[in-house]
Amino acid sequence: MANSVTTNPLVLDSTGIVLSTPVSIKSILFTAANGEGLVLSDKNGVAVASLEASTGDLSPSVAVPGGIKINGLTVTTIDGGVVYVYLK
Repeated sequence: MANSVTTNPLVLDSTGIVLSTPVSIKSILFTAANGEGLVLSDKNGVAVASLEASTGDLSPSVAVPGGIKINGLTVTTIDGGVVYVYLK
């Protein structure tokens, strides 16, 4: 499956630049197998989120009340699974 960047949420499963323009994120949900990890960064390489699935939590998530605005979005690392990025 290729990254889907025309929907809300964004549905991402591979590394690379997702958006090069500013974006507001309200939450992130990562569904994966035990031990798989994810790192999302802005376009300058600054880490925005780092999540790892574990036996007790195979769908770790981050909610940002009020949202967070970042300058671009890149999937730096995704060991497996799918990440859902909900935009504000």
